[in-house]
Amino acid sequence: MEKPENKSPKPDENIPQTREELFKKRFREVITQLGNSTRKDPVALRMIGSLASDLMRQGKVDKWEDLKAGLSAETYDILLKSFQEQGNQQAKKGNMKAAFAIEVLALSVISSTVRDDDHIIAGEVLLDKMIEDMIQLYRRNPVPSNTPTTRH
Repeated sequence: MEKPENKSPKPDENIPQTREELFKKRFREVITQLGNSTRKDPVALRMIGSLASDLMRQGKVDKWEDLKAGLSAETYDILLKSFQEQGNQQAKKGNMKAAFAIEVLALSVISSTVRDDDHIIAGEVLLDKMIEDMIQLYRRNPVPSNTPTTRH
């Protein structure tokens, strides 16, 4: 009787291995999700617009991209930590729309630091345009929401 070969499993080439690969994969997924299903969900869109609008008010800027451009390294780190904490809290509570809204904004902020990938750069432009549209949607139809505030 032959012994089965002892093969070590090879890493799946489709599974991201680094933080950068994980970010890029999730970034693409979120852009696709926003473009497909989420745009049919006005509550989620207003939630993203509400949170972004609140952050812009706190940062005393008129545009989402201005908020991102004005972040110091320290504020960037604090904001991302807050996004992570708030997103995790919302997910644990089962509030997946709020968690997704936070994730969208976090991915936008992170994407501004990725300058070596043309797809991410192009995606950032698209994502920021979507966020600006969601901010306008929210401002035209402000609805009190239970969107968590993220302080930076």
